[in-house]
Amino acid sequence: MYTECQKYLSGKLKAAGIHSQIITSMKKLQLYQDAHVGAVLFETETFTRSNLKKTYTDEKGDDRKRHKILLRETTFSVIIGDAVPENTERIFEAFLVAIETGLYINGNYTLIEVLDAEWVDDDDSILKSKVAVNVKVKFTGGVYKDILLAKLSGIEVVEIGKET
Repeated sequence: MYTECQKYLSGKLKAAGIHSQIITSMKKLQLYQDAHVGAVLFETETFTRSNLKKTYTDEKGDDRKRHKILLRETTFSVIIGDAVPENTERIFEAFLVAIETGLYINGNYTLIEVLDAEWVDDDDSILKSKVAVNVKVKFTGGVYKDILLAKLSGIEVVEIGKET
């Protein structure tokens, strides 16, 4: 899930107008010298036990039971900056519009939520940007285990009656 979410956010930054390489580590971000910047940095990941179960039929026609073992929440910081404050805001708004409500990872729906944003100017930041925004994005998915359900065959129901 981590890799897919990071790639998803990087793609949305590119689509929103970041034309430089997307930074994915704090160390590289601290050394970055350009005012135009886009970064996707891992923040936190939490797990909660879950006991959800769902029966479904897969593409081969087999019946399966899917157990959601853990609820998995992964949060990233997305940083957008530019030498021109208006460009930062334009890219930020385009990024927000591009974020969908969720995506499928390995056939499982993962919810996407934009949590909050923090704006900083050049006096408060390590970046060369005049203005930058740091927005938190949370992905809520799970850890799943599938069990193939056995098919019954050779069973014949002769009569169903009421016991007296």
